[in-house]
Amino acid sequence: MEPVIDLNCSLPSEGTFLTPFALIWQDILAQAMTGELVAALNYTALSTICDDPAEAADALEHAAGEQGHAAAFAAEGRKIGVDVPNNVNAKHWKRLREAFMRRIAERDFIGCLIVQEIMLESFAVASYARAGKVAPGSMGRTFASIAAEEEEHIEHAMAILRTERALDAQRFDDKVHGLHLEVMTTLAEMLARECTHGHCEVCHDSCVKPSLSEVSLTAAELRGASLRQYLKTLDMLGLPGEVTLAWVSQLPV
Repeated sequence: MEPVIDLNCSLPSEGTFLTPFALIWQDILAQAMTGELVAALNYTALSTICDDPAEAADALEHAAGEQGHAAAFAAEGRKIGVDVPNNVNAKHWKRLREAFMRRIAERDFIGCLIVQEIMLESFAVASYARAGKVAPGSMGRTFASIAAEEEEHIEHAMAILRTERALDAQRFDDKVHGLHLEVMTTLAEMLARECTHGHCEVCHDSCVKPSLSEVSLTAAELRGASLRQYLKTLDMLGLPGEVTLAWVSQLPV
């Protein structure tokens, strides 16, 4: 059973006054919450193609954890007086979800791990860790705590993926490259300088990226940290650094 998700992007009631500070964090939390709900859906779907009952149970446990993360982000929004929206059907998140579901349709367990644990989690770990350093009070602690938990997900997948790569390194690396072109292009577009494809459908109004400096963040910084985490993870898998660096250098900016 898939998680029950409210797809209505709820906003404060008419007449409610919110400071620019609160509105910026509302958008940051909305992106994070949406990402966690997409992850919950992904892990739930992954459980349906696991041949090993223990792996299926582990995937469902991960799904529940991601739902808990989403709830934590919603709670942090309420503390600053905002309702945090989510939209798993927003254009970028929908494309990421569809990429994952294509792997599900192919019963490609390894491909699913690469998309969720290596690519999506790399962005989550890096961006949450950075937000955790500047977010106020308990919000900062929540971002930092969830970043640490997401890093554990990456470590959990490492043994499985290293074993798979040892069977045929070239075949594995070719798979990663194909998924890189499909998934990382979308992730890079999300943190590109400008939203060249229009509104992201998650931010409550205009794009939050130009305003991030008001809370000591920048899109370039988040993008750089996320791509460094991604490259670090690929290094841990054993992929040649000169090859993966060339992949990353060709992503949208």
